[in-house]
Amino acid sequence: MTIHTYTDLPLVDRAAFELACARHGFAPMQFDIRGEADPNDPDHGDMLIVRRGAWAQAYRIDARGQWLRQFEVDLNGRFFRQAPHA
Repeated sequence: MTIHTYTDLPLVDRAAFELACARHGFAPMQFDIRGEADPNDPDHGDMLIVRRGAWAQAYRIDARGQWLRQFEVDLNGRFFRQAPHA
């Protein structure tokens, strides 16, 4: 898998990612996304690393789109919100 930005995601995942971002007041380009092999379990495929500022989260990629549901849970929990600068 070669994913360097959200535009490299499969079309269905990209559309779902864009919608999740929009629902939470983000633009997709506010996130850095890259795919890589899972170093702890290479037999189970790839991981997607989603980063915004100092915050990053890894999601296992599967055919059911579970990573998108987990990403939205993180958005709901405000994981990717940056603290205001003093």
